Amino acid sequence: MDLYFIKVRARSKGTAEEIIGYFFGKTNSAPDFDFLVVPIRYSSLIDQFTLEENLSEFKEKLTKVKENLKTQSNVSDVTLAFLTYLNNVMNRRGKIPLGIEFTTAIKEDDEEVLKLIISDLLEEWSPKMEVLVKAEALTLEEYSALTFFDVQEDFSDPGIAQIYSRPDIVDLPEVFPVIDPINGVSIVQFDVGDKIPVVVLNYGKYESAIKSKIPDVDTTKKAIEGTLVSKELLRVKGGTVYLIKVEIAEGIVGKGLISPALKILTDETYFMRKRSSAVWEQSERQPGVKEIKLHVPPTTGNELLIAFMTTLLVTGALLILVYIFTK
Repeated sequence: MDLYFIKVRARSKGTAEEIIGYFFGKTNSAPDFDFLVVPIRYSSLIDQFTLEENLSEFKEKLTKVKENLKTQSNVSDVTLAFLTYLNNVMNRRGKIPLGIEFTTAIKEDDEEVLKLIISDLLEEWSPKMEVLVKAEALTLEEYSALTFFDVQEDFSDPGIAQIYSRPDIVDLPEVFPVIDPINGVSIVQFDVGDKIPVVVLNYGKYESAIKSKIPDVDTTKKAIEGTLVSKELLRVKGGTVYLIKVEIAEGIVGKGLISPALKILTDETYFMRKRSSAVWEQSERQPGVKEIKLHVPPTTGNELLIAFMTTLLVTGALLILVYIFTK
C-alpha cells in the first residue's frame, strides 16, 4: 500500500445538505481532499455516485457535477465555506496524524473506524450526519496504470501515430513512468542518464527477453528501475508531451509518452524498501533458514544480570539482521 483513497457521501438533516467528495494521500501522510456540498433538492445530481468508482472515475464525476453547478452561487458559496471549514478542522487535528489514522484503518479494513473519524471531522459543520464511506489502498504502480488510461486520449493525435511508426520506435515495448501524485516531479526535471521508475505496459516482441532478464516482472504491479536514454518534446492537440526511451534491462529499451504535468516518482527509498521486502520474503521461503532462539536467565533484580540480558537481546537481533541481509 502506497496510497489511500477514501470516497465519502454524507447527508445532514439539520442543514438539509448532501456532501460528496474524497480524501486522497500517501501512506501515513497528510491527505488532499475535494468535496461538493449541495442542498438536498439537488441530490439527484449526485445519485450517479455509487462509491464503487475507482479513483479516476470518481474524480471525473465530481469535476463534471461541480462544472454543472458552478452557475448556482448558493452551491458554490456553501462548498467553498465547507472546504475552508474542513481545512481548518484538519489543521487543528493535525493532517499527518489524520493521514496515519486513515492509513491504519484501511490496512485493517475497518470501515466503521473510518466512519467515526470522518463523522468527527464533520461534527462542527452538522452534528450526527449520515455518513457512507468506501476506501481503497493503491500501490504507485496501480495508480500509474490508472493515470495512463486517463491520458490515452492525448496519444490519439495523428502526429503521435506517425512518430510511433518510426523504425527506432515502432517495435519497442511500451512503458509508463511510475507516478507519485504527492511528491513526484515533472519529466522536465529528468536528464538523460537519470534513473526513472517505469511499469511495462506492453512487451511487444521482447516479452521472452524481458522475462528472462527480469523473471518476476509484472505488467501492472512490478516497477522497474530504468535509465532514461532520451526524451523528445512533442506538440500534440492537447498541448505537449515527451516521448521517452528508457533502458529497462541490459540491451532492452522501452518507449513511453508522458505529460510534463504528471509527477514521476523520485523517492530513492521506495525501491530500497521494495528490495528489502524482496530479500526478506526470499529468506522466509528458504528452507535452510534457522530461527535463532535466545535463552534468558530469570530475573533476579541484580543490575549486572539485567545489563547482561539486554546485551544478549541486542546482539541476537543484530545477528538475525546480518544473517538475513547477507544471504
